[in-house]
Amino acid sequence: MDFRKIEWIFFLAFLGINIFLFSIYWSSQHEQSLVTSSNQRDDLTQRLANDEIRYKGEISDEHLEGYYLSAEQVDLSEELNSSLRDSAYVSDKVLTNTPTTPQSFNMKKIKESFNALMKDQRFVAAGTEYQYVPSISKKDSEASKIVGSQSYEGVPFIDETSRITMDIEKNGDGSQVSQYTQTLLKDIEPLREKMSLYSEKEILNTLYINNNIPEKATIEEIYLGYFRTLEVREKNVYVPVWFVRIKNPDNVVQVEKVNAISNQVITNNLVPKVENP
Repeated sequence: MDFRKIEWIFFLAFLGINIFLFSIYWSSQHEQSLVTSSNQRDDLTQRLANDEIRYKGEISDEHLEGYYLSAEQVDLSEELNSSLRDSAYVSDKVLTNTPTTPQSFNMKKIKESFNALMKDQRFVAAGTEYQYVPSISKKDSEASKIVGSQSYEGVPFIDETSRITMDIEKNGDGSQVSQYTQTLLKDIEPLREKMSLYSEKEILNTLYINNNIPEKATIEEIYLGYFRTLEVREKNVYVPVWFVRIKNPDNVVQVEKVNAISNQVITNNLVPKVENP
């Protein structure tokens, strides 16, 4: 077999994997049918009020845009530099670092402290890839978890494959980073053109009619992020997802997930893994 034929075989194989990857995801969004109607969407606010469901803020009907994305998770053992090598280890592509000298962190200026640490290459590898994500961070008087993630065109990845989580502990009058875990994505690229997304109002309607919002609950926050929905060999597929944090009457917090492109509830969906397309 000559070299030219080998080149064509590799090209066609790569093209086939990407087509296969997208076709599986495209077909999967049609597996669930939802019972919705225009009149149900129109009186959503009134129906929430009738069930004593409260929402902090305004429910937006704006249609944002987003992509189907593909990306590959980095083996962070290759990112261990000399300053991290003695205090960090990598397991299943997750880097865990316990700094020999804990870093101070100002909980009154979280974003500024986060950005400063991300610029310190002695503390974290590829830190400038991450932005602070308050929606998935946990702030506590004694112990907090400050979370950052990568983003694509301003929309963060709300997914464990693209995340840095810093454990912040109280230290006298201040706070310090005692440990962090890190995952990282590379080769992030769209699988097709930008698409219009369902609005906050439309996805809340979907959650309501599917009984995902209990009576007398409080909708605390709605935020958008890319979430992994399919894994094909080393490639992952990510889709824009609306995350809805809901506090039940008994103060238990649940986070519902709705596919922002198909308007399907995916809260309990597992991530399909395809080994041999």
